[in-house]
Amino acid sequence: MTQKEIAKLLNVSQPTVSMALNGSERISRELRDAVRKLADRSGYRPNLAGQLLRQGRSNVVGAVFPSLTNNFFAELFQELQNQLIPHGYLLYLVQLGADGELPAAAECLRRMQAAGVIAIGSAAESLLRLKEDGIALVLYGGDSRLELGVSQVLPDRYAAGREAVRHLLAAGRRRIAFLGMKNPQEPRCRAYLDVLAEAGLEPLTLRAGEDGDSPEAGCRLMRELLFSRPDTDAVFTHNDELAIGALRAALQLGRKVPEELAVFGFDNIGTGRYLSPALTSVEQPRREIAAALVAELLATLADPAHCRFVPVACRLVIRESA
Repeated sequence: MTQKEIAKLLNVSQPTVSMALNGSERISRELRDAVRKLADRSGYRPNLAGQLLRQGRSNVVGAVFPSLTNNFFAELFQELQNQLIPHGYLLYLVQLGADGELPAAAECLRRMQAAGVIAIGSAAESLLRLKEDGIALVLYGGDSRLELGVSQVLPDRYAAGREAVRHLLAAGRRRIAFLGMKNPQEPRCRAYLDVLAEAGLEPLTLRAGEDGDSPEAGCRLMRELLFSRPDTDAVFTHNDELAIGALRAALQLGRKVPEELAVFGFDNIGTGRYLSPALTSVEQPRREIAAALVAELLATLADPAHCRFVPVACRLVIRESA
């Protein structure tokens, strides 16, 4: 049922119905109650697109993410889209490239009159001006809590990383390498370094290269590792994409997984459970993360001053590779 139909049934004008639904004091309490009761009984839903256009906004929410060839971000994007659609919003991907491209991405979102933006933490500084333009901004991830005056949803990758490395130590692994290091302060890598230091063991980190976090990179790094340090008995990887490539390289080189070499990933993407051996990983819970991001976005749309830090726990998913 539309506002016009409600107005006809109550013998009032459509603007009167609109004001009543918005709680205007210019409309009597009795009429406001009558309009709301009829709207509830008829299943009336406000025209979000119309409301946003009157505010100079579209019903588009930008998602500033890395390439969706990364399965974790593809799965998170899909979950966000599923949870935003019932609220009347459409998700639009802005692929994160080089840092110099972020101002152009921000300008694109302004021109689209985006209602809001969900962006990874590394893009925060370049996108903060969107908030000044009245666009709701919510951040996902980052290496630490960001005090920027906007909501942030942050998985606890450090605690989960510690659990993962302790699991490898408890299984008797002592020559554990970390594949795909970006910087030693990144939570997963920092957890690895801290736990090994506490155990009195020497760390061995292999840096991410130009091939990034891909399976190809994981395959390359594992080959380099096993040729230079054939005594390695476990690897902990920055993400599952690297772990998939590392697992492939280990098996090609004749290593038995997990008997001779354990492989522990991070993200728990869907593909991992179907590998042989199935990939042990850390789950970043996409549904819970998406729900928190959507809740913070809706709260910020309702109140531009809204700002909250939301930590999300991760968990180990133990399968066959470690």
